[in-house]
Amino acid sequence: MWESWGSNMVVKVKWFYHPEETKLGKRQSDGKVRAGTGCSGGGGSAWGPPVTPCCPSQNALYQSCHEDENDVQTISHKCQVVGREHYEQMTRSKKYQDRQDLYYLAGTYDPTTGRLVTAEGVPILC
Repeated sequence: MWESWGSNMVVKVKWFYHPEETKLGKRQSDGKVRAGTGCSGGGGSAWGPPVTPCCPSQNALYQSCHEDENDVQTISHKCQVVGREHYEQMTRSKKYQDRQDLYYLAGTYDPTTGRLVTAEGVPILC
């Protein structure tokens, strides 16, 4: 955090995207991704649901390389982003069950290309 030329406090922030905010997620909500086409490269396994915009999980976020410098007065609240295993451990605890500001890192997203990659490094293709 630093003071700008106009005497405002400024902070550099890194952007995270909800699955539905990605290009792939928007295509799905617009009906441009056919239902039943499935997902390849999902972050799930045979034992759990995939973590992809095609099959979004609640509280998933995708990290991006997009950064901005914002006036601190424009920031509404902070949130906590942790790995999926840590998220699952935390949400099993009563202390964290009702937290609205707790998310897990599902992977990375490049907003310029629309490319999504799971936290395990597998590209998401639908």
